[in-house]
Amino acid sequence: MKRTPQLNNIVKRVDELTKCVNCGLCQAVCPTYILEGYEGRTARGKIELLKRLLNSDLEPTTEIADIFDDCLTCYACQSVCPAGVKTERLWISAREDLAKLSSTHKKKLRAIKWTFRKPVLFNFGLKTYGLLFGFNREKPTKVEVGHYGLPVFRGAPYLKRLPEVVEPVSSKVVNTVGLLIGCSGNISAPWAVDAAIKLLTSAGCEVIIPKTQGCCGAPAINNGCWSEAKLMAIKTMELFDNLKVDFITSPDATCTSALQNDYGEIFQDEEEVFKRWKSFRSKVKQLSVVLEGFIRDKRLIFKNDNHKITLHNSCHNTHIGERSRWREILSMISKIKILEMPNADLCCGFGGSYSIFHPRSSSSIARKKIDAALETGADILLVGSPGCQVRLISVANNEIQVKLALELLADLVK
Repeated sequence: MKRTPQLNNIVKRVDELTKCVNCGLCQAVCPTYILEGYEGRTARGKIELLKRLLNSDLEPTTEIADIFDDCLTCYACQSVCPAGVKTERLWISAREDLAKLSSTHKKKLRAIKWTFRKPVLFNFGLKTYGLLFGFNREKPTKVEVGHYGLPVFRGAPYLKRLPEVVEPVSSKVVNTVGLLIGCSGNISAPWAVDAAIKLLTSAGCEVIIPKTQGCCGAPAINNGCWSEAKLMAIKTMELFDNLKVDFITSPDATCTSALQNDYGEIFQDEEEVFKRWKSFRSKVKQLSVVLEGFIRDKRLIFKNDNHKITLHNSCHNTHIGERSRWREILSMISKIKILEMPNADLCCGFGGSYSIFHPRSSSSIARKKIDAALETGADILLVGSPGCQVRLISVANNEIQVKLALELLADLVK
């Protein structure tokens, strides 16, 4: 394959392209293909585009860049691929290589620079917006003004309201945990942070919440803004490296997935930082994995529950890195009834910025997820990610309660 200057990151990952055997199994799990039936948006189609770009059979264009932008980056295609193609390595690399051609890149870059990179200004804007238009924390389903993409609660930013150290419920400290609350917890889902803290402290953990923490960089990584992402990633690693903690976790699986996987991609060519990341990564754990261990060690005990629940397998808990343990945890609670819904592994339509830049398709995909949940007869739809929760609440029309698995567990913990 000939090297094309615009595809420097894809060139380094060409082995993933050559693994593809064109079987088409990715069609069955690609939310945008299921919705629109356009082959170019499947993993097979995008891989063929990248091959042709590398061979100079095609010239990079805005239309091609937008095909990679119109992707939920759910990586369900990776889970079903019999050839083992790591699409998580390909899609974010293609977005970075083709970023300047994308019709949305300037908007995304501007948003990242004026929000995550400027925390003081961003926090002022959040507070102002929350006071004027935000939803009440006591009524989280009610977004009173504006587009779905701005679900800011009135108390944002939540980090300012949190203590830096939360002691365990018992007097004995068994573990010390560094908690990255994530942008979702800071802006629109503070209850996720509260639930995580309650469960960790109930298990004998001292929880450290650094007050200078910011965005982990996941939005910038996923949207082809790697220069910005690297700055945020290095700041996050430095901050948590300096804490004397046993492990690092977050109520948002997107954050822990970025720390565990995405940092390795963006720092692949920076030997010293990459080495540092590998050491840092060893302390990062998905929260459901941590909690399952605590339950098996009898450090967490739950009350019986009679709810009928169904579970959506949030993408970053399912297709990338450590698989979630929410289903295993819920099955340990006496009397709770788990009703499996069809296509539980398919994306809910959130996809971070996807839901903002592609609102119609995002809403259609989310609606399918709600309909699938209703078919089960469950009274609660549980999800593993705050982003999924906010997205699904926006289309649920109070037909079914949408909660984080964390929330239910926090309600039931003894």
